[in-house]
Amino acid sequence: MELFKKNINYNPYFLNKIQPVGGIRFKARSIVKGDGYEACVHLYDFPSYVNDFWLQQLLSFDDIVTTIDVSTENRKNALEQINTAISEQLMRVAEVSNNIDKIEANNTANMLIGLVEDITTREEIVKQVTIRYYLSGKTELELDNKIKNLLSQLESIGYRGAVFLNEQEYEWKSLFLSATNQKYLPNKRIGKHIPSIALGGGYPFHYTELNDETGMFMGTTRTGGNVILDTFTKDSIRKSYNALVIGVMGSGKSTLLKKLLNNNSIVENTVRILDIAGEFKTLVEILGGKIVALDGSDGIINPLQIFATIIDENTNEVLKEQSYMQHLSKVSMMYQFLSPEATHEELREFERLLNDFYEQFGIEKNKATEYKTNEYPIMENFLDYIQEEFYEDKFIGKIKDTLSENRQKRLESIILSIDNLVRSYGKLFNGHSSIEDLTKEQIVSFELKSLVDVDKRIFNAQTFNILTMLWNNALTQGLSEKKAFDKNEKNVQETRKYLLLIDEAHKFINSNNIMAVDYLIRFEREARKYFSGLIFATQSIRDVVPNVSDGEVFEKIRTLFELTQYKFIMQQDNNAKDILYKVFNGQLTHSEIELIPNFETGDCILTINGYKNINFHIEVSDKEKFLFTGGA
Repeated sequence: MELFKKNINYNPYFLNKIQPVGGIRFKARSIVKGDGYEACVHLYDFPSYVNDFWLQQLLSFDDIVTTIDVSTENRKNALEQINTAISEQLMRVAEVSNNIDKIEANNTANMLIGLVEDITTREEIVKQVTIRYYLSGKTELELDNKIKNLLSQLESIGYRGAVFLNEQEYEWKSLFLSATNQKYLPNKRIGKHIPSIALGGGYPFHYTELNDETGMFMGTTRTGGNVILDTFTKDSIRKSYNALVIGVMGSGKSTLLKKLLNNNSIVENTVRILDIAGEFKTLVEILGGKIVALDGSDGIINPLQIFATIIDENTNEVLKEQSYMQHLSKVSMMYQFLSPEATHEELREFERLLNDFYEQFGIEKNKATEYKTNEYPIMENFLDYIQEEFYEDKFIGKIKDTLSENRQKRLESIILSIDNLVRSYGKLFNGHSSIEDLTKEQIVSFELKSLVDVDKRIFNAQTFNILTMLWNNALTQGLSEKKAFDKNEKNVQETRKYLLLIDEAHKFINSNNIMAVDYLIRFEREARKYFSGLIFATQSIRDVVPNVSDGEVFEKIRTLFELTQYKFIMQQDNNAKDILYKVFNGQLTHSEIELIPNFETGDCILTINGYKNINFHIEVSDKEKFLFTGGA
């Protein structure tokens, strides 16, 4: 049996999969396959002078496969060939009688002399360039027509090509061989000698594309490249997952956000949305997500429930006492939303009262995040406690004699604010958390539409309240995923990501609400550690930065923007250019900013920190248009 064994150095099964179906036969002027005909047109003549980007027009023919093979000519050989060519041209100048021929020969000689100077003094390199066009058709007639059209187009721009007879087999093999190995084929074709500076200027670095391994199609760049994006891509340059989206009405901002939402839903990432305008309701329902109204009709989030918000980076364990202290700070910030005129002393009084209240209620700091939902106090309990601190006899309104005048004023102010919260907005804030457990839901949209016209203080407080809960959810999921990652049970691509999307963010993030800016800066800094990202969107950069005169406020907002790895900048008004210059200094060029006011619907500049700017057009399929009903 050994006689019948044959050693082969290729995979016959692989060849069986990729070989031409029906076989292949090479004729003098074409290649015959079982499913049609092919031919190769070889570009053999180039004009003496070309414009910038000359290669672009040679690579833009439709329904044709174009290849460019480039190799480097030996310097000595190049100079010898140029020397021979110069001698021939100078001889023509001396011998021909036709004046036009003399001028042409003289010009060619001068051009070659200049090339010699470039090679000998400027380290110019001569390249051998071979350009081939591969065409196909179901019939020979169809193929001949395509060849005819291509040759006509090439001649119209100063180039010449031909189908080399009896060389189609070698031209076909050139598809799979390097420029160096092609020289060993029987036809021994050598490429056109072109200076490297001319080759580089033919197709310079204006081509842009983005091809993330785990990305999804977003659109096409101005140079025809694909934008295949995954905002959760992590490499040596892209280290976080936050994004900013700005675009005026009708610019395509809503479509972009819905496309990002849809893409994340496909890969089963967890998505949470703060939907201020009710824009996402239809899409979320189609995707099988949950809609939760934050006006109290779908339940309450207890502001006094202590969530896990601090994690030990070394052990990945919840730090309960630190989470408790963070919670005190959070409730204090909520109080600032409710009482923006509160003094520093009043805020310290509030925090002291809250801490003492938890101790009296039996909440232990070392177990602060472990209690059941109904074991935490609610706002009316806290109000009762403050009133006990203030009144000797609550029913007759007798105030304690031991209170100093200043403390009495502070307590009166605090009681007034909390009492108003309980009486007027108890449906929002006074009660145990009753919103159903949403941690197992992939997509949840929290609607704030009905709160937009309510007291601005209440809107800010409720938004801040839900953000705290969502940060807790992000930590809980991220902690589980990080443990699996640290144990090598999952790689980065396999971990489940958590995305928080805030639309119409200027309602909450602006120069008049610096506490929200500070909180989201912290969110952005910490989120990446737990495979989480934040996307916030607004219509105009001026909504977020209406007044840049306050240096400290401006720098904080700029920091918020700088911590976003991705910036999708769509059409802005002309009067926003000055702010764009200030906020995106060093990230957007002058010419890019000048383009932005003239963008059409779907046009966008994607700025990726540390990477590059990509000018592209967002594209949506017919199915996506149906899904995204309501956006423009």
